Amino acid sequence: MDDIKMIDFIKLKITDDTLINNIWSNDLLLYDGKSEKRFNDEIKEIMIKKYKNFYFTKYHKRIEISGSLHYFFNNGVHNSNDFSITECINKINDLKDLFNLDLHKCKIINLEFGVNIVPCINVEDLVHNLMYHEKRQFNRPTKHFYYKIAGNEAYKHIKAYDKSVQFPNLCKNTFRFEVKSKQSKFINSLKLFTLNDLTNKSIYNYLSNVLIKEWDKVLLFDLSKKIEEKYFNTLFWEDILKNGNRNKFNNQKIRYYKKLGTENLHSQIRKILMEKLQSLKTVQFPTNIYLETA
Repeated sequence: MDDIKMIDFIKLKITDDTLINNIWSNDLLLYDGKSEKRFNDEIKEIMIKKYKNFYFTKYHKRIEISGSLHYFFNNGVHNSNDFSITECINKINDLKDLFNLDLHKCKIINLEFGVNIVPCINVEDLVHNLMYHEKRQFNRPTKHFYYKIAGNEAYKHIKAYDKSVQFPNLCKNTFRFEVKSKQSKFINSLKLFTLNDLTNKSIYNYLSNVLIKEWDKVLLFDLSKKIEEKYFNTLFWEDILKNGNRNKFNNQKIRYYKKLGTENLHSQIRKILMEKLQSLKTVQFPTNIYLETA
C-alpha cells in the first residue's frame, strides 16, 4: 500500500518552568529510567518517562519530547500504513490535550519528513543506484537492508530505503525518501519553529515542494539507457569532485540527464513522488526537471 505520510519522527524542547512541571506530574507518564550528566562542573540527574512510543526526558532546565507521530497514530506498533495530514494534525492535538501542552512553547529541534511510494522498478535496484545528493555521496550505514543516507548528519541529510523490509507483511516494494535534520537553522528555513506550526495545513504544501526539490538534487544511475559508460562509473564522479571546479560536478550531472532523455528513471520517480504528494496538497508543482547548479 502507498503511504502518504510526511511527518514521522519529531523532537521538541520545552523550557517554560510551569509547563515542565505540569507535564512531568502527568499521571499518564510512566517511569523509564535515569542517568547523570555534567552541567557546568556539576553532576545533574536526567530522568526519563514514557507514554506509548514518546519519550519525555527531563534535564536540568528543560524537557525534551521525542517520538514518531505516525507510530503514535498506530499506538506505537508501526508506521507502515497511510497517515494523512489531517490525521497528523489530529495526533498533535491529542498530545496537546493529553499533556496540556502550549504548542507555541514546544520548539522543534529534530525532524524527519518524507513520503513512501511504489516505484516503477524494484526498490533494491533503485536504492542501489542512488549515487549522490548534491555533492555528497550516498552511503550505506548498514548492510542489513537496502538503506542509504547522504548529507550532513546534523544540518540535513537524506535517507532513502526499502520500507517493505521493515514491514514485509504490511507493504510491498515500497520506497521511502526522507529528509532529516537535527539543526534549528535548517528546520527554521522550512518555516517551522514550534509544534503549533505543524497544525497549519499550508506548511505541508511547502514541505512537499521541499521533498521534490531535494529529489531534484539526486544523481541516480539509469542503467536502462545506452550512453557512455563513464557516466555509470563512480570513479568518474569522484574524480570530478576531487579535481573539478565548483560547478563542474553539477554541469556534468545536467549533461548526464540530458543524455538520458526526458523519460529517464529519475524523472519517472519524480513524477510518482509528485503524484503522491499532490494527493496531499492543492498547490501545483512545476513540470520541468530542476537541477541546482550551486
